[in-house]
Amino acid sequence: MKLRARLALTLGLATISLLVLLGWAQSRWQSQLRVDALAEAAVHRMESGGRERCEANPKRWPGAQGDRGARRHPGPSRHPFPRHRVFAYDADFQSRNPDNPVFPPELAQQLAAGRDIASHRAPSERRTQVAVRMPWGEGPCAVLLMRAKGPPHWFSGAVLMPAFLVALVVILVALFAAGPIVRRVRQLTESVRKLGSNSEEPIRVEGHDEIAELGNAFEQSRQTIQGQLASLREREAALRNYIANTTHDVMLPLSVLQGHLVSLQQRIEAGETLDAKAVVPSIEESQYLGSLLHNLNAAARLEASEGLAHKDPIDLNRLVERVVDRHRPIAKRKQIALEVGVPERMIEFPGDLTLLEQALGNIVQNAVRYNEADGHVAVVLDGTRKAWTLRVVDDGPGITESDRGRVLVPSFRGTEARTRHPHGMGLGLHIASDVAKRHGLRLTLGDTEGGGLTVELRFAQRDT
Repeated sequence: MKLRARLALTLGLATISLLVLLGWAQSRWQSQLRVDALAEAAVHRMESGGRERCEANPKRWPGAQGDRGARRHPGPSRHPFPRHRVFAYDADFQSRNPDNPVFPPELAQQLAAGRDIASHRAPSERRTQVAVRMPWGEGPCAVLLMRAKGPPHWFSGAVLMPAFLVALVVILVALFAAGPIVRRVRQLTESVRKLGSNSEEPIRVEGHDEIAELGNAFEQSRQTIQGQLASLREREAALRNYIANTTHDVMLPLSVLQGHLVSLQQRIEAGETLDAKAVVPSIEESQYLGSLLHNLNAAARLEASEGLAHKDPIDLNRLVERVVDRHRPIAKRKQIALEVGVPERMIEFPGDLTLLEQALGNIVQNAVRYNEADGHVAVVLDGTRKAWTLRVVDDGPGITESDRGRVLVPSFRGTEARTRHPHGMGLGLHIASDVAKRHGLRLTLGDTEGGGLTVELRFAQRDT
């Protein structure tokens, strides 16, 4: 059943029930008022001279004044309710007038029980019988019996018809008044149904009542769900890119490494004597392969979110020393001097430790990887926690000024880099640039005095 019909039917049934109850109460109340009025009128009539007339001629009382249309012939009445409406009886409920009906036994029982007023209404007749004991309590006119036409029964058509008419009006009014409510509920239903079709349309419901609050709650849930779905899509896209890049990009250095190992195996099988330099290419390829996997992982993390997943206090001094120590074996095998310089006082900086370490590692690795034998690389941290500078200085081939703006773009590699390592991916400086932006750092590329490249990360706390 629709909401409007359910509301109208409920209000209609409630109205009918209430009006029937009120009709029953009103019928009982009117009946009691009629009994009290008849009893009071009877006592007043008898005290105003009616007693004297009744006792003077009890066989014919109330006489011509009260027996208009009474029977003119003797004998018992053939009609169950004679036309006389007031009848007199003695204390034993016997009448001196032969035309009076037999005193009703149900009223006699009520008066015998000590009541001064007794009433009875026949279920099948619209007649009310009232018996009243007079104050004097003796004589032929000690009790009066009155018969009068009573109001319609409470469940009769005269009483129930107005109830049904009022209920009909209430149902029509409910149908009309429920129209705006039903329309707003349908609007809310249609908006919620659109959620399954990835609709970007917001849920709007007019008004300031509970339905509007429900619509606002759905809208908040929609925004939350869409945010979660967007995050899942970003993670899914980053995962797909990571898998695709890993599958495609790792194959080339892996193939090169396999080629070096096969060459070593063939030379060993041929009985050649191998020196330490023979395994250097394999070591370099394995190191590059590990670096590539780290960069692909960092790139996937950066693509999956716009901000920083973690922001913890970082000891920059220790971070710089750890990165340099990690690259010392590589620099030593290439006969490159790798030096580090940090201030005596610790510099603390809030950020993502993994990303910062990866970014600095990429810069140092590029400085070592693309430098020549007997070259130099220096990593210098200087400043305070409010303003500091981190420089990676090398005396290698450097990067031409025309390429410096483009090496920060993913997959772009400078001319020297392509010449020395043709299968590189060009992710290192791009990741370093992205990580720097997310941490509020400024990354710049410049010339080293005497030749080479200087990569600088700078931080300056803004005054608030």
